[in-house]
Amino acid sequence: MKQIEQQICYLDSNVLISRISPERRSDLIAHYLQQGRLQGFTFFSSVLASLEVSRFLHRTNTPERTQKQFQEHKTDALAGTELVRLNSQMLTSASTFTFPHLGSLDSIHLGTAQAIGASHFLTNDKQLLRACEEVGLATSF
Repeated sequence: MKQIEQQICYLDSNVLISRISPERRSDLIAHYLQQGRLQGFTFFSSVLASLEVSRFLHRTNTPERTQKQFQEHKTDALAGTELVRLNSQMLTSASTFTFPHLGSLDSIHLGTAQAIGASHFLTNDKQLLRACEEVGLATSF
């Protein structure tokens, strides 16, 4: 039986948020992630993504949402994703990108992806897609 080689795919926060937000193309994201799993990908993101998912849930909170539901939504968004702690190498890498269109948080995501040796990067953000292409990270399977 042929063994599938493990590959790393980095997921940025907007992809993770899309998993719990139907208006953000959650079906398409689910399809991409399923395709990645079938091709042997392991999914990673920065611990920063956990914060960004929580902030999204707070911004979109409704009075009907209980704390338990809040935690379930957060768990669903991050399911199957290994969270990577930030370190100085990642932050240094993020600070050296010369792309004027790239914000600080997106730079951290890109620097983290490079530091962990990701071959692919999934994002819905057009500016971040451009940066990934410029540094040679594939943005689809």
